[in-house]
Amino acid sequence: MRKNSHYLNCEAPICQNDPNPNFKKEVIWLPGEKVCRKFPYEKFQRKQLSINILVNKERFKNTSRAYTAHRLENSCI
Repeated sequence: MRKNSHYLNCEAPICQNDPNPNFKKEVIWLPGEKVCRKFPYEKFQRKQLSINILVNKERFKNTSRAYTAHRLENSCI
């Protein structure tokens, strides 16, 4: 995984500050990883937070599946 300048301010794999214009389709996130805390939350961030709640309760089945922000925003997960 390459390090982008957004890692200077945010440790989340998918970040609103990512300088890559295609970050929503190219950067992956695994359930349980950190979520960008930049406000206002985008749809993908709200979905990540919901998934992480289920992961913490051991109720999310696809913990090894990688997601992109685009998929989080446009799929029924």
